[in-house]
Amino acid sequence: MNINLSDIGNNAVVQSVIYLFVSCVMLFLSKFLFDKFSIFKPEAEVKNSNYTAIIAFCGYIIGMAFILVGAFVGPSSRTFRLDLAMYIAYALVGMFLMTTSGFVTRKIMLNRFDNAKELLQDKNIGTAAVYFGFYIAHGLIIAACVNGEVGGLISSVFYYVLSVCFMFLFLRVYDFLTPYSVHDELENDNYAVGIALAGNIIAIGLILMKATLGDVAGWKSSLITYFVDLSAIFLMLPVVRYVLGNFIIKAININKEIKKNNVAAGLIEFTCITCFALLVFFMVDFTVAI
Repeated sequence: MNINLSDIGNNAVVQSVIYLFVSCVMLFLSKFLFDKFSIFKPEAEVKNSNYTAIIAFCGYIIGMAFILVGAFVGPSSRTFRLDLAMYIAYALVGMFLMTTSGFVTRKIMLNRFDNAKELLQDKNIGTAAVYFGFYIAHGLIIAACVNGEVGGLISSVFYYVLSVCFMFLFLRVYDFLTPYSVHDELENDNYAVGIALAGNIIAIGLILMKATLGDVAGWKSSLITYFVDLSAIFLMLPVVRYVLGNFIIKAININKEIKKNNVAAGLIEFTCITCFALLVFFMVDFTVAI
């Protein structure tokens, strides 16, 4: 039986199989890069029953899935071969950026304590939750960057770097607004702080993804959009905390409960902040003010 390669472009089933196969290869490559550059190997931690490290790894895999979806749903060309080539190219760029996200988290975001010790020796769930949140947020942002709507590959890297800068700035503002030191509480095995922070980080990722996906005319408009986005991020934390303290859980002080390692309070903040970010993602158009 002879297979006419020209017919592949017109066969949706064959195309789907090819995309799934390529995606599985990409996930395998991303796992290889994780093993190569991360502070732990998932297989070893599974054997050691270290679920804290696996929480972080799960965030990485979910983030990679977001990236592959982002590369897949981007604008299509006239031919299947070109679409597939662009998908592979953007997926590889996304994989590279996702690999660097672990280094960014370790050396920039959580640089005040030994991450490896917290994850592998102390089995700190709070630190694992923050890693999970960062990997998810990076995956969302990179998915928007490799979607193809922001321009070429250089633009994708630029938007990612810009988003990481905003995430770092927000983390410092979050640390300033809370009545406790985030890094100190994480190092002291405060799981509630880690869970609450993870929710805030995922929320940042959602909003930055929304801004990156916006249809802008050029670099100037794009940067204006990002400044509008940054304002939304800075306003989000006090607004959600006000709603938490005055309407949802009026009987307690959310900050005090989180500082006391009340995991229930951490979960409340995680849920409320991510839900608020979802509302912003679907209801707010950051290009309105431009």
